[in-house]
Amino acid sequence: MEYHLSTQEITVPPPQFWKTIELWINNPHLINRRVLSSVTLSRSQLSTPDALLDRLQHIPVEKLSASPVLPDIFPLATSSPEDIDPFATPEGHYLFIRKLFPRDEDNFSTTVDFFILDKSKSSVTWVSRSLDPEKRCLGFQMPCRITLQDKNLRMSIGNNSRGPAEDATLNWLKERLFPRLVKWMEADPPKNNLVEGSLNLVSPEKYTNLYNSLKKKYGTELVDKWPECTDPAKFVYEDIAIASYLILLWEEERREKGIDEKQSFLDLGCGNGLLVFILTSEGYPGVGIDLRRRKIWDLFGDTRLEEKTIIPSSKSLFPTTDWLIGNHSDELTPWIPVIAARSSYSCRFFLLPCCAHEFDGRKFQRESASSSQYSEYLRYIRKVCETCGFSTKLDKLRIPSTKRICLIGVGRNYPEVETDSQDEKIEEMISARSLSPQENEKASDEWARDFKPREIVERVRNCTQVDRNVINEIVELVSTELLRKTRKITLNRPGDSEGLWNAGGQLELNEIARLVPPESLKQLKNECGGLQTLMKNNSHIFQVTNGSVQFRIPGSPSNSKRKKSGRSKIVLRVKPCWFFDNHPDGCPLPDETCNFKHSPKVVIN
Repeated sequence: MEYHLSTQEITVPPPQFWKTIELWINNPHLINRRVLSSVTLSRSQLSTPDALLDRLQHIPVEKLSASPVLPDIFPLATSSPEDIDPFATPEGHYLFIRKLFPRDEDNFSTTVDFFILDKSKSSVTWVSRSLDPEKRCLGFQMPCRITLQDKNLRMSIGNNSRGPAEDATLNWLKERLFPRLVKWMEADPPKNNLVEGSLNLVSPEKYTNLYNSLKKKYGTELVDKWPECTDPAKFVYEDIAIASYLILLWEEERREKGIDEKQSFLDLGCGNGLLVFILTSEGYPGVGIDLRRRKIWDLFGDTRLEEKTIIPSSKSLFPTTDWLIGNHSDELTPWIPVIAARSSYSCRFFLLPCCAHEFDGRKFQRESASSSQYSEYLRYIRKVCETCGFSTKLDKLRIPSTKRICLIGVGRNYPEVETDSQDEKIEEMISARSLSPQENEKASDEWARDFKPREIVERVRNCTQVDRNVINEIVELVSTELLRKTRKITLNRPGDSEGLWNAGGQLELNEIARLVPPESLKQLKNECGGLQTLMKNNSHIFQVTNGSVQFRIPGSPSNSKRKKSGRSKIVLRVKPCWFFDNHPDGCPLPDETCNFKHSPKVVIN
């Protein structure tokens, strides 16, 4: 029997329906945060799809684990060529098999997903099987069907002998999966994507295994000992992810070249030095350079970290280094390919751009309003890499950042004898992109006359210079919108007869950006880095998780700043409680337990 879960009237043609399903199948991590990576195991055309569904649900686990494409248990599936594209055909039935790898391998199992695609009926049926029955499945173990019919998108599940579905899983299907698919179907298709998919240059399965291994080896200890004011959860696990990617990339390079010696590297603008520490701990000889020393460097023992300002010049060449790394290297970003090209013919680079700068240190200005500054800057940097003579590959990383597209200079597109003529092209490019071009840049000690590195003393960006009225206006806009998305939770307040409190819904940061006046956004960006910083600076009201903002329920732990050991535990209730003064249901905590001051209400008769 089939049970109806959700339906929504939606006007999209079948091709757009299938584009969305393809996006979901190829990128499960975009919806399911518990998935770290995935890989396609098999694509086959079906002769009798209805007889296959029951078979999928009762395949022994040992057979799922033993056979990657499962040929012996699918007599109804006809193997197809590797280049088959089920989404490009108007009719037919297809079986699509993918493997999901968990972000948390201690609690979640590697999972095999099966999709039966019925192209003529615009219908896809999905069922998952866990490879470890002792752990939680990353998918849904009952068959779930999504169908587009008569301008209605319908989601339903079918009961089976595996037992009733958990309420939390059903809620995830209705409140997460289904709305996200609807949003993708109704959205305009992305234009001129630079990179399709992610982790294209490494094995997703190897990446997952290495990432989880390094996370256990370094993650917990580094988070616990983190001495900086920044969020350790973001920086530690982001650098572990980047290190995992680079190690696999370099392993593949050694295999292709038939060499055993591990590559050397230099991280220009290494910041906290964590990436350098992990890579050197894994046996890769390397150095990190940054113009500011960080407190955390003291934890890294013999790791080579140097406090030095890099000025692009004939003195900033590294002829014995195999790889240059530019990980959010700011004003050095366009220079990384140039330094690599001029250091040696064999030098390669890994570049992860973030803040957009020109060669002379100016902020990069996009020329077309039809694309974002980030995407236009990536295209510009790719052109810089190609002008420097590199065969350049692009890929998308799995890191907790919106800026996660990397450029990799894997080799040269010109013979070594043409190095001098290639360098002339580099000189012409630098001159054309600088306001004050330097005559004969290569011959000069400095390659750009107006280049200015970052200030050695970091500017504090904490919204203290933003007009208080602007902050109050944004807080009011966000809180009002959150309260409209009513979500009642049960309270245990003494004397509270109703026992319900509106915890509000969630807002994506891009939704908030559309609510805030452009001039206020501009002031925020100039003074404190933007909306996310403002939300985190008001962590007594809001919490930010994976780019979504919601109320921080009073009494719940705050992760904006970890308490230092030895800090006084006495709570001084001086700051007014925002919820007591502004929330329509008041503060959910009694006066004596709230960390903030509940001012008595003044009643005027």
